[in-house]
Amino acid sequence: RAQELISERLQTLDRVAALLNAPIAEMEARLESLLTSHHALQKDMEKAQRKLAQAQFTELLAQVQTVKGVPVLTAQIEGVDVDTLREMTDWFKDKVGSGTAVLATVNNGKPIIIAAVTDDLIKRGIKAGDIVREVAKMVGGGGGGRPNLAQAGGKDASKLPEALAHVAVLVADNLKD
Repeated sequence: RAQELISERLQTLDRVAALLNAPIAEMEARLESLLTSHHALQKDMEKAQRKLAQAQFTELLAQVQTVKGVPVLTAQIEGVDVDTLREMTDWFKDKVGSGTAVLATVNNGKPIIIAAVTDDLIKRGIKAGDIVREVAKMVGGGGGGRPNLAQAGGKDASKLPEALAHVAVLVADNLKD
């Protein structure tokens, strides 16, 4: 059995060496080189995705609507992850100072929604957790979070545009003077 095990391991080693296109003695160095290159490419890709998100965000600012004097941004953004959505809500709050942003994306066919509300609007009755919960219901999901930042998921991405359109109504209904 020991000889079989050794033979299997040597065959595995030979297959890995072939995949790495390197002799067995150089496999470790080749793998380290590939991993270093892979990590560098990942960082470059993340930088490019961030720049793309920033460009998309600039375009999104043109879509800000005003509901009872409150800037409200709602958008479905393709090709971003949850962390990028959160970062975009931060950019929104930094840019407008006072407002509400509800951003969504679809990941593996499932909608993901992030809502953010500035502190001054929380005092006036707008809470991110409440908004995201209502929007998520419309796409067959649920979620929640803090008054200033909340996240939800859903099942039906086809209803996402309708759900995002409902945000303005939610802000108008909950806003206290």
